[in-house]
Amino acid sequence: MKTSQKWNKTKRIEKGAIRKKRTGRTPIALVFPDTYQLGMANLGLQTVYGVLNSDDRVVAERFFVPGPPFDPLNDALLSEESGRPLTDFRIIVFSISFESSYPNLVKALASARIPLDSNERGEGDPVIIAGGIATIINPEPVAAFIDIFLLGDIEAMTPQLTVVLTALEDAKASRRERLRELAARMNGVYVPQAYTPIHKDGALTGWGHEDGFNIPVAPAVFLDRPEIAPHTQIISSDSAFPNMFMVEVSRGCGRGCRFCAAGFVYRPPRRWPMEAVASALAQRKDAKDIGLVGLEYLGLDEIEWLSERLTSEGLRLSFSSLRADAVTPSFVRLLRASGAKVATIAPEAGSEALRRTINKNLTDDQILIAVDAIASGGVPNLKLYFMLGLPFETDEDALAIVELVDRIRLTMRPIGQANKRLGNITVSVSAFVPKAWTPFQWAAFADEKTMIKRIRILKDGLRLPNVIIRMEPFKNARLQALLSRGDRLLAPVVKEIALSRTSLHMILNKNDLFAEKYLSGREIGAILAWEIIKHRVRKDYLAMEWRKAAAARQTGFCNPPACKRCGACGSAAIGPQIGKTS
Repeated sequence: MKTSQKWNKTKRIEKGAIRKKRTGRTPIALVFPDTYQLGMANLGLQTVYGVLNSDDRVVAERFFVPGPPFDPLNDALLSEESGRPLTDFRIIVFSISFESSYPNLVKALASARIPLDSNERGEGDPVIIAGGIATIINPEPVAAFIDIFLLGDIEAMTPQLTVVLTALEDAKASRRERLRELAARMNGVYVPQAYTPIHKDGALTGWGHEDGFNIPVAPAVFLDRPEIAPHTQIISSDSAFPNMFMVEVSRGCGRGCRFCAAGFVYRPPRRWPMEAVASALAQRKDAKDIGLVGLEYLGLDEIEWLSERLTSEGLRLSFSSLRADAVTPSFVRLLRASGAKVATIAPEAGSEALRRTINKNLTDDQILIAVDAIASGGVPNLKLYFMLGLPFETDEDALAIVELVDRIRLTMRPIGQANKRLGNITVSVSAFVPKAWTPFQWAAFADEKTMIKRIRILKDGLRLPNVIIRMEPFKNARLQALLSRGDRLLAPVVKEIALSRTSLHMILNKNDLFAEKYLSGREIGAILAWEIIKHRVRKDYLAMEWRKAAAARQTGFCNPPACKRCGACGSAAIGPQIGKTS
């Protein structure tokens, strides 16, 4: 077997990578099933890496799955820390943030000649573990390939995680006994082999399961106040965000956008104490670029305090997007002082009516006031995020995107002319993908004919000066929709996408009729594949939000713990976080 990459000690410029001797330690392969650039920009992977290596009994090494010309049937993956192949590790942990990475998981296993089906693995095969936000939302499309899912917040598992993982190497117990022991000792453990989906007339009616395994499985939840907020462990010049130090300032979001899975599965939303954020920033290893993750749920006073503190130290700030209703002149001054040349706002929909449908809680006036503040504050360029194919969307809603962008352009233009610098507006458009555990989990994925028509409306209407339009390929969104609401029957398609030399377009076309059941709308009363997982938000609350969407009615923001609407803050829903509940 040849290798797809030549490893040497100088191929990456990194600060913070941990290299330990393996003698007397349990080696764990930590795999991010996508490129190095994306993986090193992922705070989830960075956090798990730090947690595992904080225990001296463990040595965790990183693996990434490169794009073409990597060939999983001929090439081998090598670790970043020691250049060892994946076959040298008895425990393999996948950190998965995106459903689109599911085929890459299969590529990684195939490259190491590990049996893909968990039922075919023997006592001598590695134990395959997976976690991350994608698996918390819906693990079923890759359940056939995984021995154990660790679902939930890594901090809630930390007290027992490394102890239990090292026990998986105990050859005295059988493979199944080791998996059962893990499920007995920790919350958030899902062993797919122990559960059997039951179907009647093609519809899922429930699950059979072995004794000793909880059903449904509740993810572990961290509700304490951390001493140090999650932060970057390794700074890399080859990251998608080169040399950036990221800090999570909050987890979850209480704004209630009906399309956002993270906003529902991470309820209740949690703001980390500013002292914990400050402690994390003290670990920044001389980095000058700071990325704040989870800014959407901070209060305006906290945002300005934090931003002012960082810019006073000469640091450059980066945000994934700005809340239009939280953009103030003073905040823009801080943004400009950090060297920002572009600001990002996500209206998501062009019309106020459709924004009420998706519960964006954002008016045209709020957007335009924010744009004026950004342009007047000296940030010349603007990036806007929109979706097409949203539930209850019409052609008029697509046209409303054009009209809103033009109003934004006309707001920015005189300011740019006065400053003798006309900035660009980049309009980034993606297809709406219905996600599990959201009020839109019952919605259909838009058909191709409708999408082509509405894309044409945008392309024709946005032929405007200083406006750039970027459109996500429809086939990519269709694959994501397929994987987002898939079940175990999808495993052969995931394998084919991973290992076949046939194009994605041909594979999707060949499986078109099969795929329709995943892409079509669902009945509210139906049992859904991802309900093997039990999140704190009640299903009846999601159904109520779906009906409110149909009526274009908004819901206010979360106010934990005072608000009890969705169930996430109820004492019975939270319960003990470590060990088994009675």
